[in-house]
Amino acid sequence: MDTTLRHHGVKGMKWGVRRSPKRLGRNRKIKKNIAAPSKKTKSLKELSDDELRSRISRLEMEKKYKDLTKSENQIKTSKGKAFVMDVLEKSGKNIATQTATYILGTGVNKVAGKEIVNPKKGQKDK
Repeated sequence: MDTTLRHHGVKGMKWGVRRSPKRLGRNRKIKKNIAAPSKKTKSLKELSDDELRSRISRLEMEKKYKDLTKSENQIKTSKGKAFVMDVLEKSGKNIATQTATYILGTGVNKVAGKEIVNPKKGQKDK
């Protein structure tokens, strides 16, 4: 008797649920033109001064618009996120330092054959 478990379905598929091509994200009747001609863009060296100025002013206006439309919640969230990141960074450094001290202290004690360094404190207790 074969007691192995075998799966003969689609991963993530639910029992009794059939998905239509629309749900799968495909429509077989509509064919997209894959090789659509694209607008050729110029390199920076090929741009004239006026074209470059207009692009720069457009980007500056978009940046100003984004800054002006930021809500206070987004600003507070970014300050909170910065605080949390700072705390996590400092905690991570502290934990890494303590771990390295413990590992190196234990190694020194093993090599020396006696307790020279307290691995938990990084120095000999007196």
